[in-house]
Amino acid sequence: MRKFSVFISTLACACAAVVSAANAVEPNVSFKYDGKDAVLQAVKTADSDTRDTWRFTTQDGKVAVDVDVIEYPDFPDFTRMTTRVSNLSLTESTGVVSDLRVFTQTVDLPSKDALVAVNTLRGSNCVAEDFQPVEKLVKPAETYVLATPSGRSSNEVSPYIETSVDPLNGALYCVGWTGAWRAAFTNEGGKYRVELGMLNTNFSLRPNESLLQPSILVAERKNAERRSFKTTVHSFMVKHNSPRDAEGNVCGPIVALTAGGGNKTPEMMLKILNYGLDKNLPFDVYWVDAGWYGKPHEADPYPNCGEHWWRYVGDWRVNSTTHPTGDLRPITDAVHNANKKFLLWFEPERICQETPIAQIEPFKSFGGFTYYGNPDAYGWIKSVVFSMISEHHVDIYRQDFNMDPAANWAAIDEKDGANRVGVAEAKHVEGLYRFLDEMRETFPWIEQENCASGGRRIDIEMTNRAHSYCRSDYYIGQKPGDSCFNLGQDMTLNTTPYLPFQGGETNCVPNFDDYGFMSVASSGTVFTPTDLDGGIVRRDFTAEETAWFQKMLGWAARLKPYYMGDFYQLTEETCAVDDCWCAWSAYREDLGEGFAIAFRRAAAPDAEMTFTLPQIDKNAEYEVERFDGSKTTLSGAQLYDWNVKLDQPRSFELIVFKKK
Repeated sequence: MRKFSVFISTLACACAAVVSAANAVEPNVSFKYDGKDAVLQAVKTADSDTRDTWRFTTQDGKVAVDVDVIEYPDFPDFTRMTTRVSNLSLTESTGVVSDLRVFTQTVDLPSKDALVAVNTLRGSNCVAEDFQPVEKLVKPAETYVLATPSGRSSNEVSPYIETSVDPLNGALYCVGWTGAWRAAFTNEGGKYRVELGMLNTNFSLRPNESLLQPSILVAERKNAERRSFKTTVHSFMVKHNSPRDAEGNVCGPIVALTAGGGNKTPEMMLKILNYGLDKNLPFDVYWVDAGWYGKPHEADPYPNCGEHWWRYVGDWRVNSTTHPTGDLRPITDAVHNANKKFLLWFEPERICQETPIAQIEPFKSFGGFTYYGNPDAYGWIKSVVFSMISEHHVDIYRQDFNMDPAANWAAIDEKDGANRVGVAEAKHVEGLYRFLDEMRETFPWIEQENCASGGRRIDIEMTNRAHSYCRSDYYIGQKPGDSCFNLGQDMTLNTTPYLPFQGGETNCVPNFDDYGFMSVASSGTVFTPTDLDGGIVRRDFTAEETAWFQKMLGWAARLKPYYMGDFYQLTEETCAVDDCWCAWSAYREDLGEGFAIAFRRAAAPDAEMTFTLPQIDKNAEYEVERFDGSKTTLSGAQLYDWNVKLDQPRSFELIVFKKK
């Protein structure tokens, strides 16, 4: 690994210990100790070609902050740091650790008057503006703070934050913390300072106690525009921050046929499955969402998941009124016999107060929350969920989380004693990762899918473990105008560099709306036919409808492998507006083929645009197929500057190209 030199700062400043490196991102930490700036000693405790570990220790020898630093030979400008804070004493508690920043960095600016551009995306709040771009120009003597006080890591703001010191240079900071994090950017006039860590830390560690802290991925952008840099980021995320199967291969995206909720009867579920099989719909996953659990009770089978699905969360018995066998085997067996994968929904961290488990300890004290920092609570939910996975051979475990946990963590901290702020959050978040990791160890075949009222938990720790096929709950049901479809385009364009494998839910798309379908389809696509006027369970689809489903899902299935290659933003990041174009492209170098898609929104004034496809070899020839089925051969020079003419507003052009 790169060679570091160490110096110890004795100045009363926020950065108490710094590991200095030439041309390297430095593993720096800072915090206050008993109200004063900590003075730390830094020692390298492990060293390899791609991995180092540094320990920062307080002068009393009690508090140790260990930073594991990972470098990537194929991405030399990317560095990942994972941090843990511990009490080294076996008999005494530490002083109070507060304002713990697991990463700090100071970067030179071109001048004392220079501004710092900070770019990120909004979080997911079930609105049309989810994940639209946000830019702040930080002036000298100004501090810009981003945070997620709700406790869900992408609820208020995206945990992927770029800074720019000029148009060609800057850095990307990715937060790995499925909780409440804080990022501060201070323009000090000639320099800017970055501080990252948990939002709330004010704790004394008990003897031999340790707490996981946020991981940080830093990617330096050198002599590259932001848009082209996103292609590099996407490539890194696919190769180094995506779920992998038992053989070490990247888990690819899916096309799912879903029954909607588990409130559907076995007969209804089988009818939906058989429709997809009989009509040769190109799906690879059968999806059962919320509503399959709870004490025996009548459930309306027609709404998606049922109106009262939430009342039984925490009671993970299969509802034997809807499912008389007391299990889901009639549908899971049929899915597996058809050589499809079975996805099942859970929400393990939340407990409705009406459920029996909520009335007993330790759950009664946690107020509708399965606190993973409590061994009894963790052991109970692990046993329940793992038993369901084993009994039904669940292929894809879907985890939802429909609450903001910050208040629950604060209540647990308060009961735990004085000076314990941040402890419950750290223990729960570490328990969440352990839960998912132990699931993979126990069931090597299993894939994981991550939802939290949509895309409210898509930090790098979760995306490294699970795909996210529900990007925003705004897609549930039809919305005014093209707001759902603009959002679908925005999310694929804006978030794919960070979240390569994501899902577009089509339940907001009217039948025969090609524009709407292609707007929400993404690297993964989720098709719920029962949401289309109760199709299958209330009425039969016409031959024309079935043909349209076959066509559109065929395109979704055809395009999804290309997202495992390189991704290109062909326009700047887009917002929830009708008067722009939105375009992107994906390409598989190993296949020599890819696609490009461009949308002219309903109020976009220009009927013609030209997009550069940088992956095209100008000296080659390409076979090109358009969405309408027409085919042609174009030279690389013609295709490189892709000219799109769309005479009608609210239209799109899609091409698939293959190198000859």
